[in-house]
Formats: sequence, C-alpha cells, structure tokens
Amino acid sequence: MSTQEPVPTPAPAAKGGASWVRLVSDLGPAVVFFLSYQHAEKNGVPEFARAISGDQAVLFATLLFIPAAIAGFAFSYWKERTVSPMGLFTFAMIGIFSGLALWLKNDIFIKMRPTLVYSLIGLILLGSVLFKRNVLKALFSGALHMPEPVWHGLAQRAGLMYIALAIINEAVWRTQPLATWVTYNTWGDMAINMIFWIVNFALLAKYFTDADGNPLLDETKDKT
Repeated sequence: MSTQEPVPTPAPAAKGGASWVRLVSDLGPAVVFFLSYQHAEKNGVPEFARAISGDQAVLFATLLFIPAAIAGFAFSYWKERTVSPMGLFTFAMIGIFSGLALWLKNDIFIKMRPTLVYSLIGLILLGSVLFKRNVLKALFSGALHMPEPVWHGLAQRAGLMYIALAIINEAVWRTQPLATWVTYNTWGDMAINMIFWIVNFALLAKYFTDADGNPLLDETKDKT
C-alpha cells in the first residue's frame, strides 16, 4: 500500500534490472489488494473467505494481499539474491499487522500500519544524520559516491518525506471514507515515493558510478 510500503533502494543504474524487479514486487501485491477490495465492495466477500475476513471487503483484500506480498518478496530475493534491512522490516510489519487485522477482524491495524512504518523509517533516517551514521550509504551499496553534506541532505529530505507520508496517512484514514483511503494508500503514497526518488536521482545523477567506480555520466562530453 502502496500496501507494501516502498523504501529507499539503490539507484536504478547500480544493478541491471533491479528497478523493474522492485517495481513488480511492490506493485503486484498492491494491485492484488486494490482489485480484491473493489471486487468485494461491488459483489460482496466470497463465501470461501468469510470465515477469516467476515463480510469486510478490506479484510478480504488483506487476505489475498498476504500471499501476494510473500510471492513478491520471494520473487525479489530470487532475482536479486539480497534483501535490504528496511525491506525485511517492511515485510515483517506487513505480516504482523495484516495478521492482527484478520485475527481480530479489525481493519484499524491495516490503516495504521503505514503510519508506523513510515514514521519509523523517517525517524531512522533523520536519526542516522543526527548521529552521523547515515543509513542511506549502506542502502545504496556504493552505487553513489557523494560528499558527506550531500548524503546528509538526501537523508534529511527522505526522512521528512516519510514523516509527511505518515501524517498524510493518518489524516486520510481518520477523515475520509474507507474507499478513499484504499485508493490513496494503493496509488497515492506510491506516486509520492516514486516522484521523490526520481527527482532526487535526477539531481544526483552526476554521482552515479558503475561497478568499477567510474562515473556513469561523462561530463567531459559536454565540453567537447
């Protein structure tokens, strides 16, 4: 929500194919959640799922979302052979809060999960700057070679963006109809994430390097 909350990932140029793998693993479960919710809202919750999700469309969508998220996580690991700490944390939060929602048949756990996840990510990023242990350096795995002030600026912007997403999520689910929250949480925060990182990658493109540490953008070409 995007049901599988996006987190900072290495620059697309750093690993061939990494960007589309993460897009599929993030977007796939989100689409399953959204379409399942829309189907259940229109046609009712299917009989086979009522024992677990009751008659709540959002819980039925969560029931189908969980295996989709597991499949997305497994696909990402299969293609990349690595799991980022934040990706693992997000996956764990999905399992815990989705499980609680289905067990207690209470959708508040689904609604508040993005708030908690985004708040923690934001605080971790801002805290890492404060204590001079910038976690983005580890996440980008050498794909960017930047001066410390640039790293700090990126972490600060990302931290504030995730805190803002947490606040927006709280405002939307507490003040808007459930259908509006589902639409926003599936597409809205994903769009904000993508726009933020695309803009920042564009601004920081001069720092992108290949596997040997050579700049991917040859500035000398602009001078010839």
